[in-house]
Amino acid sequence: MLKRLPIKYIFRLVEIINAILKFHHFPNAWKTAIVVPIIKPGKNAQDPVSYRPISLLSSLSKVAEAVILTRLQEATESHMIPYQFGFRKQLSTAQQLLRITESIREGFESGWETGAVFLDIAKAFDRVWTDGLIYKLINMRIPGSIIMLIATYLQGRLFTVRVGSNLSSERVIRAGVVQGTKVGPILFNIFVNDIPSPRNCQTQLCLFADDTAVMSTGTSQTIMEDLNTYLTQLGKWLIQCKIKVNTDKCQAVYFTRRRSNPNPPMLYRRPIPWSNSTRYLGVTLDKKLTYKDHIENIPHKYDGVKAHLYPLMGRKAKLSLRYKLLLYKALLRPVISYSSPVWGAAAKTHIKKLESLQNSTLRMITDVPWFIRNKNILHDLKVPTIKDFFSKLAINFFNQIDNHSNPAIRSIPTYDPSTNRKKRRPRTLLLQDK
Repeated sequence: MLKRLPIKYIFRLVEIINAILKFHHFPNAWKTAIVVPIIKPGKNAQDPVSYRPISLLSSLSKVAEAVILTRLQEATESHMIPYQFGFRKQLSTAQQLLRITESIREGFESGWETGAVFLDIAKAFDRVWTDGLIYKLINMRIPGSIIMLIATYLQGRLFTVRVGSNLSSERVIRAGVVQGTKVGPILFNIFVNDIPSPRNCQTQLCLFADDTAVMSTGTSQTIMEDLNTYLTQLGKWLIQCKIKVNTDKCQAVYFTRRRSNPNPPMLYRRPIPWSNSTRYLGVTLDKKLTYKDHIENIPHKYDGVKAHLYPLMGRKAKLSLRYKLLLYKALLRPVISYSSPVWGAAAKTHIKKLESLQNSTLRMITDVPWFIRNKNILHDLKVPTIKDFFSKLAINFFNQIDNHSNPAIRSIPTYDPSTNRKKRRPRTLLLQDK
C-alpha cells in the first residue's frame, strides 16, 4: 500500500522521519501494537501458554524504524562482540554451527573431548530491562542523539489484544524490546553485548541473539573446571541484567567417543544433566557428531511442507512442470539442505535417505512411469543429486568463510580434507571425487 502513495504524501512521510531524527523523538501515535494470539500446532486451545503472540504495528512506523535501524547499526556494529552472530550482516546460523562442530571435531582429532551447555533464556526479547539497555547504550559511547531517540522509541509503549473483531483495553508495556520490528533484535544484541567473555582459549561462547551455547575442549577435568567457572561468572551477570534462565530446559552434551561422562555442569547450584543430543539453531547435535538424529528428523518436516504444497505439486495438479519444479527448489529442497555445509559430510547411508526424498518428489511432480530411472529424471530436469547440491553449497560457503573479516570465524580450524578421507569433516564436501 505504501508503494502506491502519491508523491506528495511520500514527501510528507519524509518530513516526518526527518523530524524524528532532528528532535530525537518517536511519535506516540506509532507506539501502540495490536497483538493477535496464534495457536501453536498441536497445543491445547484452552491454555493461554499455547498461543504465540503476533505483534502488528503501523506500516508508517516500520518505514521510520528502517531508517533508525541503519543509523543504529552504523553506530554499534564496531562495538559488537565477535561471537554474536544473530541479526548481523554476513553472519549466519550455519557459520555459528560450524564454529561449534569444527571445534568438537578438532578435539576428536587431538584425543580431547568437549563439554557444551545450551542455555534456554526465558522470554528473552519480552523481558529486556529497558533502563539497563539505555545504560548500556551510554557505555558504548555512541552518539547521544541516537540514545535519546531509542529512549523515546522504547518508552510509553502500549498494546491491545485482538480476538476476532474484539479488542481488549490498552495495557502498558513495561519491559522488552519492541516485537515485530527489525530494531528489536539489534537492541537485544546490544543488551547482551557485555556478557562475560571466557577467560581461556579452551572455552568458547557461541551466540545467535538469545540462543546461547558455552563449550570447553580438553580433558574431562579441565572441561568441568572451565565450564563451572564460566557458568558461575555468567550466572552473576544474568542476575545483574535481570535475565531469567529456564534451568529445567537447559541442556548439556558431552561430545565424546567414550561412554562415560563426568559429573554434570552446574548453574545456580543446580545440575544441568547430560543429554545424548540437543537441537541448536535448527540442527540436532549428537554426542558423536554423526548427525544421524538430525537427518532422521528431516523427512517429518519435509513431509509436512510437502503436504501443504500437494494441491499445487501433486500428480493431478494443473500447475505446469516449470512452476512445480520452482516450488520444489524454493520451498522443499531448503528443508533438506538447511546448514548442510556443516553436516552434509555425514555417512553416505544417511545422505541416501535425503536422496530418496528428492527422488520421490520429482517423480510425483513429473508423474513419470515406474520404469523411468531416477538419474534420467534428474538429467532431464537439470537437477543435481543431493550430494552434488551439498557440494555446490559447501564451495560457496567455505569461500566466504576463508575470506571473512570476523575474528571468531577466522579462528575456525582449517585443514586439507584430502589428507585423511576416512574422517569426514565439513570440508570433505569440497572434494570433487567424493
